[in-house]
Amino acid sequence: MKLINDGLYNTTVTVVLIGSQTSQRRWVQYEIQQSIARGNGLLGVYVHNIKDQYQRTAPMGANPLPAGYATYDWVLHSGYVNIGTWIDKAYSER
Repeated sequence: MKLINDGLYNTTVTVVLIGSQTSQRRWVQYEIQQSIARGNGLLGVYVHNIKDQYQRTAPMGANPLPAGYATYDWVLHSGYVNIGTWIDKAYSER
């Protein structure tokens, strides 16, 4: 817990990378809860469409965020270009 709490110190937005198993990770849930409690902006980015070294992709994971928080697909929504805009939007909506 200390590692996560220290990592959230001085932050205003939390970006959750959503992989095939992310929603099942208890520490991810803890980080989301702590981010909400801090008043951080929050968004999720699906990473299942990113190809590995063998050109394979993973299955899409379940969204671990509570209802109402934005999620994006890194590949389909051009994350490399748009991540800054997504973060700014989450910040302004917090």
